[in-house]
Amino acid sequence: MGAVRRLTVISCALMTFFSFSVQSAEPSINQPAAEKAAIRFLEALSTGPEQDLDSLSESLFSAKMRERVGPDRMRNMLDMLTDDFARIDATNAVREVTANGDKWDVLVVNDLGQHFLFALNLSGSTDPKISGIMVKPLPPVVPRVAPEDIAGTAEKYLASRVANIDFSGAVLLAKNSDIIYAHAFGMADLDTKRPNTLDTPLNLGSMNKMFTSLLIGRLVSDGTLSWDDKVGAHLPELPNKRIRDEVTLHQLLTHTSGVGSYWNQSYEESKHGLDSLDGFLATFINEPLLFDPGQGNAYSNGGPVILGLIVEKYMDMSYYEAVRRFIYQPAGMKHSDHYQTADKAAGLAVGYFQGPDGLVGNSEQLGLMGSPAGGGYASANDLLLFSNALASGKLLDRDTLEQMWTPYAELGPDFGYGYLWGIGSLNDRRWVGHNGGSPGVSADYRYYPESGYTVIVLANRDQIAAPVSDWLNELITRSAD
Repeated sequence: MGAVRRLTVISCALMTFFSFSVQSAEPSINQPAAEKAAIRFLEALSTGPEQDLDSLSESLFSAKMRERVGPDRMRNMLDMLTDDFARIDATNAVREVTANGDKWDVLVVNDLGQHFLFALNLSGSTDPKISGIMVKPLPPVVPRVAPEDIAGTAEKYLASRVANIDFSGAVLLAKNSDIIYAHAFGMADLDTKRPNTLDTPLNLGSMNKMFTSLLIGRLVSDGTLSWDDKVGAHLPELPNKRIRDEVTLHQLLTHTSGVGSYWNQSYEESKHGLDSLDGFLATFINEPLLFDPGQGNAYSNGGPVILGLIVEKYMDMSYYEAVRRFIYQPAGMKHSDHYQTADKAAGLAVGYFQGPDGLVGNSEQLGLMGSPAGGGYASANDLLLFSNALASGKLLDRDTLEQMWTPYAELGPDFGYGYLWGIGSLNDRRWVGHNGGSPGVSADYRYYPESGYTVIVLANRDQIAAPVSDWLNELITRSAD
């Protein structure tokens, strides 16, 4: 995983960050001022996450909102927003600003063709500040076609996207074990001109969280753990009393524990040598909780590391070996692992992001290897095998899977979060999965348990998997029989 950049919080692109309370019957500023404020807001986000988030918060948001939300959650929100909307052309992206009761609806279209609706409360007439915000993605416009035409429609769409946004990676659509469409694009390594294939391991970003969840689910299924256990019952020596005594496994799995992420200065200074969970733990374990356990929701990369340590204790092996033995091997995934970044023999794809002078390899941005929170690798073909292993019960019994696939945290219309799985409904079809991203990495995986469909989009470019996946999932759910 990269230090600060990532695609979106979880599957389904953006989620709602903070609701706002009604302040008046109608907006207190006029339309030109609202449009100016919206453009100013996006211009600030476009600079990216490598800026002073506290100063940014003060310049953009009202004092009442900052007090209501708190500095830690404000930084967390801005970190995600500046990541998702970095480099956006604010003036061209703001397409429409309209009054809607006491707030302003701002239609934003980025250069990847994704549509978002920002609902903003604005206060102050001379220098309007944001006093409330909600963000939601809008679905792409996708035709409904006959099931036999899905492959051709997908191929035509992807040809256009490859030409327009330099998509590089792999795409696979399947029903059960039958492949509907599968194709690899671009280069896995620009220096050697090695092409991507359907067997090329690509970085998954946070998608690996699903595997961590499955290992914990295995320990719950055999009676070793309970979802509501306190961390201290299993890691009594953990050097953070509040986490030991107050945080439950359920909270770690649903991002409601208050445990933050390891993307901090300590991680930056050590990431190129980190190859153990104890090393990852040391980067964040002494940091204060973002909120009281169970009293908030903030995406966490520290929580899965703690869960991984519990896996290591009871499975009596490294976390990395446990994933191999209980997930990759039973599923038949031969091109998947937590490879080290410089492992040329693995044939993995190098990630690339846009720098000032062109594409830049992401080896410096990535750590030595990933963690239970993400940063492992898998091929498109392997992820289809993963879907089939879920369906057949090779990895975990269905009853435990359904416990993990329950949306304990409702994050938006038809979208929630279970135990390190995103859960949603698209055109009345339930999906489960996860996405991921970092510099040079974007990925999205969705599996439809009832209908057996799988949609896999892996890219060795940042930010580009989400719009492709959104379109293809819309196509599948609208057109499938």
